[in-house]
This record gives sequence, C-alpha cells and structure tokens, in this order.
Amino acid sequence: MRRYLNLLVILVAVVAAIPLFYTTLAAGKDPGLVLKRVSGNENEIRNVKITAMDSQENRLNRMFSITSSGSHDLRRESSFLSLDEDPAWYKQYVKQYPRYMRGKTDQGGFYEDKQMIAYAEIKPQPLHRSRVALYVGVLDKKTKKIKTMKMKVPGFTKQSYPSVWDVQKTGNELKVAAGMDTGIRVYRVSLPEKKITGDKVIAQREQAGRATQYTQLAETEDNKPSRILAYQKEKIDDGTVKEMTTFIYNYHTNETKKLRLPKDISLRDSDNWKFVYNGKTVYMAITKKNGGARLLTFDGNGKLKADKKLAFQHQSVGDPISEIKNGRVFFLIPNDSREKACLLYVFDISSGKQLYSGKVVQKGKGVKARYVEGVELTIK
Repeated sequence: MRRYLNLLVILVAVVAAIPLFYTTLAAGKDPGLVLKRVSGNENEIRNVKITAMDSQENRLNRMFSITSSGSHDLRRESSFLSLDEDPAWYKQYVKQYPRYMRGKTDQGGFYEDKQMIAYAEIKPQPLHRSRVALYVGVLDKKTKKIKTMKMKVPGFTKQSYPSVWDVQKTGNELKVAAGMDTGIRVYRVSLPEKKITGDKVIAQREQAGRATQYTQLAETEDNKPSRILAYQKEKIDDGTVKEMTTFIYNYHTNETKKLRLPKDISLRDSDNWKFVYNGKTVYMAITKKNGGARLLTFDGNGKLKADKKLAFQHQSVGDPISEIKNGRVFFLIPNDSREKACLLYVFDISSGKQLYSGKVVQKGKGVKARYVEGVELTIK
C-alpha cells in the first residue's frame, strides 16, 4: 500500500510540474523589445527601466522590463532570480562597512556627510512588545569607530506604530523624523550626551483620525543631507481624497510652512500630480491628458518660484506616468495611439529643456510594440 501511495505522490508531482515547465520555457524567451532613441542624449536613460505588459487579451499576465539594452520576461525573473533592488549607495555601504551595516535594512533611516554615517530605527524592545526604543548607530568614517545608542521613545503608545521617515544632522544633534498613527514627531538626539534631548510634534491627527493620513514625499536624491522634510496631509471620506495639503518642515528653524498652490490647480486633477523634494526645494509635475506637462518649483517656505510648461505630444488612453529624479523629470506614455508604441520623454528640471525622447520598438521576433503598455517607470 505504501508503494502505491509513493507512486501516487510522484505522479501528482510530475503533473504539477508540467505547467511550471512550459511557463519557464516561455519565460525564457526574449520579448524582443528595446527602448530606442528618437532624439537627445542616450546617457539620460542609462538608469531607466520600464515595466510593461502585453495588452493582448490572451496574454494580460505577461510582464516584462525594457531598457535601452533590451528586454526580459519578468515571470522568469520573479521565479528564478533573486533581484537586488537596493540602491548603489546602500550596496556600497554593505561592501565597505560590513560590520556597521549588520542588521540595518531600513534605507530611510540613514544619514551621511563627509565625517559620518548615522542610522536610526525605532523597534519594539525584546522583553516588552508594548514598548519601543530608538536605536542609533554612528560610524566615524576616518577612525571606523562605531558609536551605538538605545533610548526610550517619548510620546509613544501601543497604537502609535512609529517608523523612522528621515534622519538629518544639525550641529551636534541628529534630528529623527518619525511617522506614526497619531501624526509626525521629530526627535532631537544629542550625539555627545547619547540621549534624546527633546521632541516636537509637527503634525497631529484630528479627532476624526481615521479620515486623515500623512505621507512623506519622495526625494529626488537618495541619502543626501537636507534642510527640510516635505509631507502631505490627506483628508479622506468614503475612500475619496477630499483635501490634500503639502507641508514643509525646516530642521534648522523647527518651523513648518504650508505649500501654496496656484489658484488654477484643482484637486480633481490630483491623479495627474507628482510631488518630490530635495534638500531645500519641492517640485510638482502635472501631466495633461492632451499632451505636455507643467513643472512647478517651490522654495523651503512653500512659495512658488518657477512655473514651466513642458511640451510633448501624445494620444494615450492611459495617463502619463511621471518620475522626478537626479535633476531630471521623466514622462512615460503607456501606449500612444498614433505611434502605436510606449513613449518616454526626459526634461531638465531647472531649465525645462527636453533632453531625450524615445519609444519602445520591436528588435526581432517577439512581442509587437503596438501591444506594449507601460505600467511603471523606475529610475535608479
């Protein structure tokens, strides 16, 4: 009887493996796509990856990534490859400072300047799950000495669920911004005294807490010193955003300013908004369904400093996907009905000058470009 059971198990395993075999075989095929330059400098897209899908009805589950070098099927990638999506600076830390980097996985918790690297993380204490502590590790780049600190976090309750958003340095203090269910706090950590010397509530939920949420804006440059923290407050009713406000907190003055949008910008178009910030500036890109975009620049006090129109044409059912990174603003057109292809445009964030335009084309046997629909844009 046991022999028959063993044979049955083997038979089931073989039958189950057949679909996986054919899926793997199909995934191994090159989709035959490439991002081709139409105008501008090819170097502008060396760190660009487009994630796209095959829009044919019988192939909606097929996803692939496309660069200027070629394409590959993401089914194979997700099944067999262990992708390392960590940014270059984080990989360099791991390689150069392996002992210091042990256990430090929250990339939002790092700060670096010429003298030091600091890392902060808020996590539960092992013997008291209802209590949390702020753990700080500081590496002196010159001496390679590591200083560690563990401090009780004030203003915490069981329901707060705090996490580190950002870490900056002013004088001899680290400023640790933590987002939690109750709002946002900035903790002051004295490096000489190795303790928290104060904290400031910069945003607090109203009584109808469930209808309000806070979100940190993305940064245009990873792990760079910054004078400001930019975040948004959304008021939500029945799953719909009724109010959206952007705030800027200055680490040096401890002041919070409200970003003032021009009166002709309406919340009903917020699906086409993209906010980011760097050390002292907030940027806002607004895409237009009939082509082109608008790029607004705000200073650290929330005042509008520039309002540029970026010209490019497209006819696409899907809304353009925008990203702002490393001094550039990128626009991905999911599928243009005239070009019958996925399009990409790159502009300089300061001058508004177009630096590159390109489209996804078929380079051999594989997926036809007219069926390619871009769904995500990644800038490393």
